[in-house]
Parts: sequence; C-alpha cells; structure tokens
Amino acid sequence: MNKRSALTGICTGDQGIFVRRDGFEHLGGYAPIPLMEDIELSRRLKRFSRPARIRTPVVSSARRWEQGGILRTILLMWRLRLLYWLGVSPEWLARQYAAVR
Repeated sequence: MNKRSALTGICTGDQGIFVRRDGFEHLGGYAPIPLMEDIELSRRLKRFSRPARIRTPVVSSARRWEQGGILRTILLMWRLRLLYWLGVSPEWLARQYAAVR
C-alpha cells in the first residue's frame, strides 16, 4: 500500500493521514460523503504537495483484512476505487461496502 500511495499520491485512511490543521481547514476538511472521503481529500491535497511518507509504522485495525481475507479485501478495495474513479456515487459504494462487512 505504501508503494502504491507513493506512486499515485493517494492515501487511504487505514494508512494514517496526517495534515496540518490550517491546510485541512483551507481545503474544507473531509468531503461530506459516506465513503472515499480519504481519497477525495488526498486528491485535493495533491494540488498543493505530494504526500510525505514516514517510515514509522502506524497501527490500524486489521479486522476487515482478517474477516475478509487479504485477497478478497484487496479486490474489494480496488473494485470500489475503480468504480469511484468511473463516477459511481459514494452513497452507492458505501452500501456495497457495508454489505460485505
């Protein structure tokens, strides 16, 4: 995931996104959408600067990965992101995401 984010400049919430408050507020914070808000924020942040990567591990819950399995979870995330890039509404995507939980 780190390599993907380094190439694309798009970060997801399970990686830990650190943004200075003034920059976050300048961009209007998270978009009021039920899913993909982290990707939307990353897209807006990229207009100002590429993300800096830190080497210190950030711990997040592995629950979804453990329940769904690594391959199925990766495929789900790729599918949701592709559909988002193709213009599918975040509301519809959120329903699909919740159905898999």
